[in-house]
Amino acid sequence: MTARPLATTIKALGRKTRRFLRRYQTRKGNVAMIFALSIPVVVAASLSAVDLHRASTVHMQLQDALDAATLAAARSTATTTAQIQSIGDGALKANLKNFTNASLTSDTFTLNADGTVVSSAAMDVKPMIANLFLGSDMNVGAKTQVVRQNYKLEVALVLDNTGSMAQDNKLVNAKTAANSLIDMLAAGAARSTDPNAVRISLVPFSSTVKIGSTYQNQTWIDQNGSSPINDLIFPTGGTTTPSAYQHANRFTLFTKMNIAWGGCVESRQYPYDVQDTAPSVGTPATLFTPYFAPDEPDTSAYSAWSSYDSTNNYISDNMTANTTNKNWWKRQGDIAKYKSSGLDLSSGKGPNQYCTMAPVMRMTTSFSSLKTAINGMVATGNTNVPMGLMWGWHTISPNAPFADGLAYGTDKLRKIVILMTDGDNTNDVYNNPNNSVYSGLGFIWETRLGASIGVSSTATQRTTAMNSRFTELCGNMKAKNIEIYVIGVEVASTTSSLLSTCATDASHYFDVTNSADLNATFQTIAGQIANLHLSQ
Repeated sequence: MTARPLATTIKALGRKTRRFLRRYQTRKGNVAMIFALSIPVVVAASLSAVDLHRASTVHMQLQDALDAATLAAARSTATTTAQIQSIGDGALKANLKNFTNASLTSDTFTLNADGTVVSSAAMDVKPMIANLFLGSDMNVGAKTQVVRQNYKLEVALVLDNTGSMAQDNKLVNAKTAANSLIDMLAAGAARSTDPNAVRISLVPFSSTVKIGSTYQNQTWIDQNGSSPINDLIFPTGGTTTPSAYQHANRFTLFTKMNIAWGGCVESRQYPYDVQDTAPSVGTPATLFTPYFAPDEPDTSAYSAWSSYDSTNNYISDNMTANTTNKNWWKRQGDIAKYKSSGLDLSSGKGPNQYCTMAPVMRMTTSFSSLKTAINGMVATGNTNVPMGLMWGWHTISPNAPFADGLAYGTDKLRKIVILMTDGDNTNDVYNNPNNSVYSGLGFIWETRLGASIGVSSTATQRTTAMNSRFTELCGNMKAKNIEIYVIGVEVASTTSSLLSTCATDASHYFDVTNSADLNATFQTIAGQIANLHLSQ
């Protein structure tokens, strides 16, 4: 139904009044007189209804303008009520500048101790007729509050640095995107009065993780070769199979070769490789074993080995065609040959092979340092997603090795891991005695992925075993209320399915089909993390 113009309404009322008076002027004079006297009241009531409708409309518009102004004040870097008032007042007046027949009479914006921004405002509305009876303008008011994001955030950026990331500018785009996310979170941190409101860590990963050589003397690093993992490479005397072992302190071997430890570590023995159990000298399996890639067997001197892939042969085994003992297990694990002379460290060979990725950066509020570290990332090696994700967890955990995270269950604390990867978990089959290359999981014959995943296992079986560890790790993290964002970059559908199950929910998984879209994806995640909530 369309409302008639006010003039039309008045004319219609006049016509009806005249008809009523002519009809009843003789017989119903008294009634006519009463009705005639009531006409102004009826008309005034009708016009007042119009005024009330106008006032209601102004109230809704004022509420919208106040909501927007309060959000603007809350999103600012203001830390005092005076600053909040100045920003809010300016935004509100800008939002109301086109109002006519209504004027702003007051507004207040207050910053409470809990970070909530509370506001109110009032306007005078010029009525069409109501002021003839009321003698004043009509006043409308609105109020709102914005809960500034006062959570503490602990964020781990776990970024794939494998060799495939060098293709199609994937790593370049990932760096840009990660820096953009840090800028957005840093802006959120600037709005807080808490200097530690947002802390971020960085974990680049490939086939292993580099924590850095500065931690060499920490008690959570296996200092004495006591971890069970340490024993697997170095068999005793004349053993022909790796069933009997001797201890070999890996740091001692580095010293003998006059080579500095590269700072990489290996995955802990299951189940500690999917748990954040604090390392303890009393439980050697919980310690972190320094990465040490053994010298692999000579292949050129013995014709039976001439077709083998020699990926890391950096010490001569002094083998000839007449050598009686050609046991490659023994020669690979012979600690006597690890010395400073006769080393060939060309083409990246040596005990630190594949330990060339950027190091882990512990949680920090130095966002510029984080961006510098991100820009220093390089692509190398194969993919070991579980190990990268586990170290992301370590960086925000309240437990050692770093113990940088606040306790689980701390009020208004969000622990968040953002995982980005471009491919499948990989442990390739090689044509050499080890049937693999050395990684954070050692050689495949060490069966660190399970008893059935040994030297004869296929690449598919190895990937399946790594995926199983990955899924278990994700479940353990979620059990600690850690939010997990996962970004799959140009991955196959099967990998996408695996990654999506690790994410906290569907809104936390992003299937990026073109790495050029990474920046927009990271900004979306940053927006979700730093979101403001409006309440009334």
